[in-house]
Amino acid sequence: MPKRCKRSKKAVVDATGEDRISALPDAILQVVLSFLPSDETVQTCTLSRRWRHLWKSTPALRILYTDLRYWSVKEMNVFVNYLLLLRDRAPLDECEISYRGQFSDEEHADIVRFSGMWIHYALSLCRAQVVKVNVGIPLTHGNSALVSRFLRRLELRGVSLCEHAIDFSGCPKLEDLNLRYCAINGHKISAQSVRRLSIIQCAINLDSDTRIRISAPCLVFLQLDGVRGGVSLLESMTSLVTAYIRLGGSYLDSCSHVDYRDCDDCLAYDDDGGGGDGNGCVLLQGLSGATSLELITTDRDVFIFRKDLKRCPTFSMLKTLLLNEWCVAADFGALACFLQHTPVLEKLVLQLRLDVLKIWKFVTKIYESYNPTVQFLVLKHLKVVEIRCEKEDEQVRQIVKILSTFGVSSDRIDVQVIQHTYFSEFSPRFSFEQT
Repeated sequence: MPKRCKRSKKAVVDATGEDRISALPDAILQVVLSFLPSDETVQTCTLSRRWRHLWKSTPALRILYTDLRYWSVKEMNVFVNYLLLLRDRAPLDECEISYRGQFSDEEHADIVRFSGMWIHYALSLCRAQVVKVNVGIPLTHGNSALVSRFLRRLELRGVSLCEHAIDFSGCPKLEDLNLRYCAINGHKISAQSVRRLSIIQCAINLDSDTRIRISAPCLVFLQLDGVRGGVSLLESMTSLVTAYIRLGGSYLDSCSHVDYRDCDDCLAYDDDGGGGDGNGCVLLQGLSGATSLELITTDRDVFIFRKDLKRCPTFSMLKTLLLNEWCVAADFGALACFLQHTPVLEKLVLQLRLDVLKIWKFVTKIYESYNPTVQFLVLKHLKVVEIRCEKEDEQVRQIVKILSTFGVSSDRIDVQVIQHTYFSEFSPRFSFEQT
């Protein structure tokens, strides 16, 4: 017996010599074992006869590959295949598959082949409710959609998804979908039952000029963070409460003209409105029912935001709004437009990096089309405007002055000096759930 197992055996015996852990019911011991990697779970069979078969019915399958845990990918695959062959087909609460390391082409092919088989095993034979796949390399799901009447949460990291694999209509109980560092190719993400959707640092349709649609009518929470490719077109989301959108540059959504001005040629909509959701918006119409909203960009052009504002919907439920530098660059038109279309807004947060404003040629002329007659109707619910910046300089004072022309009195403006390092570019650090 390996020394590691001997130490483990002593660990289950207390000072009186009584094995109290082994006296626990099987169901409790199996839950405890479910937190371990599956290879360590199997090793507990050497502890005693009491533990010999407990591993076969643990409610979790954790296939975790690292260079330190196995000698090779081939040995990993052989172990897992035997594990699944000998394991009871007890229902799985969770299945986790993770490969970390450098792989040859042959190893890559084996990972793709076997991982697909294991996912099918977990979903079809063991009714897994949570599936997490972190392969670190592209893993094509194949030509068929996921189908499971029991899957509630799906996390994919480093996975390539084709047209069929982004159709989740075969998973009627799926509520939480998290895609990170994935390559997505297709026309439509269909997630009719999903309530929480996060798409983070993914590449969408990089090899085509097709704008992907997101159909998720039951969404309560949406996060689109650092997605590469064309901005996703959002269909109606009537249940949406919280949304965090952080955009970067996109060759599909850009204006070739200079000076950060609205270009009538580039901002013109197609005959179908460019959105297909009634008023032609790509993003904002789908977000118009949210209560809390963050719209952030790291790109100077912010083309799609400014294009959507040409047909800006009314955010009739929006109470908390966070914007960054793009809304006050140039002529304040974006900020003024939001103020005129958020009738119940209570809190406005402006997250400003002053060095970015200088690069984006911030100017201080007052928004020309501002209409003071709508001031009372628009701002009567606004309680506070927070300006978060590294320091209070002349640019900030000019912004405060211009806000006053929109009817925002100085006693409702709170300038907060925050260190530059807190302005994260990869996570919603200032999300409303944390403020």
